[in-house]
Amino acid sequence: MANSIYELIEIKDTLPFDVSLHSVNYVPSHWHNSVEIIFVLRGHLEVTMGSQKHTLMEGDVLLINQCHVHEVIGLDMNIIATYLIPISYLKERIKGMESINFECYSGSIRQDKKSALNHIRQLLADMVQLMHKKGEAYELEMQVRMLGVFSALMKQFKTPVISGAMNEKYMERMMRIITYIDDNYREEISLHNIAEREYLSVPYLSKFFSENIGLNFQSYLTSIRLKNTVEVLLHQEDTISDIALAHGFPNVKSFYVAFKNRYHMTPNEYRSQYRPDLHEQKEKASSNYLAFSQSSALGIINSYLQRSQSNDMEQVRSLEATSIAVNVGVDGSPLRHTWKNLITIGKAKEGLHADVQQHLRYVQQHCPFRYLRFHGIFDDAMMVYQEDENGHPVFNFRFVDQLFDFLLSIGLKPFVELGFMPGELAADPSKTIFYKASYTSPPKSIDHWCQLVKSFILHCQSRYGKSEVESWKFEFWNEPELKVFWPGSDMDYMDLYLRTYETMKSISTKLQIGAPGCIITFRSRAFSETFFAFCRERNCLPDFIPLHFYPHENLEDIVRTDHIEQFFKLGPYRKLLEEFQGISPNPDYLKEMLEQELRKLDEQGLSGREVYLTEWNSTAYHRELTNDTLYKAAYIVKNIVENLDRIHGFGYWVLSDNIEETAASPQLFHGGLGLIAQYGIPKAAMYAYHLLAKLGDRLITKGDGYTVTEGGESYQVMTYNYCHFDDLYALGDTSFINATSRYNGFKGEKTLRLELDLKGLPIGKYKLVTHTIDRQHGSSYDKWVEMGAPESLTAEDTTYLKESSHPRRHVQFLDVEDGVILISILEPHGVELIELTPVYE
Repeated sequence: MANSIYELIEIKDTLPFDVSLHSVNYVPSHWHNSVEIIFVLRGHLEVTMGSQKHTLMEGDVLLINQCHVHEVIGLDMNIIATYLIPISYLKERIKGMESINFECYSGSIRQDKKSALNHIRQLLADMVQLMHKKGEAYELEMQVRMLGVFSALMKQFKTPVISGAMNEKYMERMMRIITYIDDNYREEISLHNIAEREYLSVPYLSKFFSENIGLNFQSYLTSIRLKNTVEVLLHQEDTISDIALAHGFPNVKSFYVAFKNRYHMTPNEYRSQYRPDLHEQKEKASSNYLAFSQSSALGIINSYLQRSQSNDMEQVRSLEATSIAVNVGVDGSPLRHTWKNLITIGKAKEGLHADVQQHLRYVQQHCPFRYLRFHGIFDDAMMVYQEDENGHPVFNFRFVDQLFDFLLSIGLKPFVELGFMPGELAADPSKTIFYKASYTSPPKSIDHWCQLVKSFILHCQSRYGKSEVESWKFEFWNEPELKVFWPGSDMDYMDLYLRTYETMKSISTKLQIGAPGCIITFRSRAFSETFFAFCRERNCLPDFIPLHFYPHENLEDIVRTDHIEQFFKLGPYRKLLEEFQGISPNPDYLKEMLEQELRKLDEQGLSGREVYLTEWNSTAYHRELTNDTLYKAAYIVKNIVENLDRIHGFGYWVLSDNIEETAASPQLFHGGLGLIAQYGIPKAAMYAYHLLAKLGDRLITKGDGYTVTEGGESYQVMTYNYCHFDDLYALGDTSFINATSRYNGFKGEKTLRLELDLKGLPIGKYKLVTHTIDRQHGSSYDKWVEMGAPESLTAEDTTYLKESSHPRRHVQFLDVEDGVILISILEPHGVELIELTPVYE
């Protein structure tokens, strides 16, 4: 149905048939030399075939035989899947196809055929899913399903050829007539004009037209004019009279009559009902509207798919084998592993909780970091600020001391975000964010704010020493480009930054104050450019640049205050993804955005300053169910390995699921952002950091899916099989993900076989240790599913999960004379580290 008004997707590839998604408004009477199947995913349609009129609603299936004239009217904002199968394709595969029709309309199906119809629905839906994944053998998989559809049709819906089809003898003539009308519908066209062109009499042509198209000439001409006027009506702000006259109607009255007969409402009513946001949509990119409609509709597909975990495990995956020659004798390049500089928790007060402290001790034992970044150092929960009866500030750093004492005791330096505002200092206490509220208001007294900052720094210096505090980092206020984090004006923010900068530098010029952490996936650079221009003018350029990354390409569209509040209240994830327009379909988005940001900083003369990702994750949402899965291990390894030493710190957001930005979840694996779940249970993502910590300090080589390093006399080979979200999931269709089945939203899933031929190894005996993270080893989520997915855990359950979900460790010894070939076989999302260490006997 290529001439539908809103065409969302049109697949053009090597398939011998077409599968597309559309939102249809009005398609005038037409025919084609193909069988057409309409599958309604949302809304209502009216399809007329000859004298038969069918009303279709969500879930309905209708087959239109080849050469049968039909008209389609959208009764609301619908979305349909259409399948156009050329008759030539069917004749090659179905014996006697020229004498076969099919009668398949779900609205009048007999009970004994409903099972076959449901099977057809599932196959049709499966083709839409495959259309987005396009994995290996895509064309073959699509044809298998299409032939499955026609196998079911042949068995239960076959009928003899009956009248109603376009006479093939006259197709060429009809195509000339239809093309002429389409090209000239804006002009005065009469049956007499066309009769002269075709050398026919007017009476004969009139009868010929009615018999073959199912409408008289004037009705057909009016339908073509209506189809084109509606397109303009919904996309442009032209007046009704201008639209009518520009599209061939003799006057406005005739347009109103024709329109009301077809749509049962006036053009103005139609425009108001279906495009009330016309002015807003005109200002935005039109693709926003189309993409939203697409993602909204795709969710219904799951009703017809059997995308269970068992099916996922049973499918035959493609195998991709790659051989790589590596000379370990090359000089290579030194690695500083700057990603180890930074890890994060949510708020300062969380660092005083026993469970979070347990998680911090754990990470420092297995993958030690240098800095811990957090916000909320001045939150009311930290009790740092009060005012006496005269309005004078009173400071109390007891909780600050407890936090910093603990961090320093386990080898972590504070990376402090300066914020948020103490409640008694907030100019507008109604401005808050998060489940455990933090005040985002500007201060009612900037002088009192500066006193707070000064007292805080001086207190820390007195307790920990001047040089120690000068080695800490102080990031200034979180994401001020979002009104929910900074409701004041940009100039108010910059004045607060300037006064804070001057206060800190007056204590010591060596204190390190950073710029605000801004989100690099924002399209607009306005805030950052204004901020750095201000800093140059006032001589207060920051000492380092914090950045935040979340792979939502249209983040600006969700961060209006009303939407961001829904976000932290944990609204339905699918709805949020639709508003976000989902997750970026680009698997290299972090690397590319980081490269772009570094170029922009260089253009602004800021390339000499340290750059830290103080927040990054595959999602910004605290209930995204893939967060708990094996996927996160490959995601972390891919992005860290691809960006080794590119910047000065990679602060993954966050270490612990126990974070108070949102309400606590009663579920163990609830899709939290943390590397460690409740009860101190490491996820696969945490074990990825275990393996990354074993990489050496000399980079020999790296490529797609692997890296080779040397540390001391040992060699380390790390491999990973990253698979990105499929198009359905990226667009927001999470309907096929649930608590115990979370691997159905990925594309390009394959088994990866990497063969690395290591040359240049010293001759001798080696110990080969292989660490593997897959769904059987190192994934506590998958082990939890395997043990029955208990809703609550006993202490014994918790111990079992911890002990049974370590990465697999395999040890062997080998003699090396002329190099060695290492083979790594990885399932989707799998990660492996191979350590090769000489043995001296």
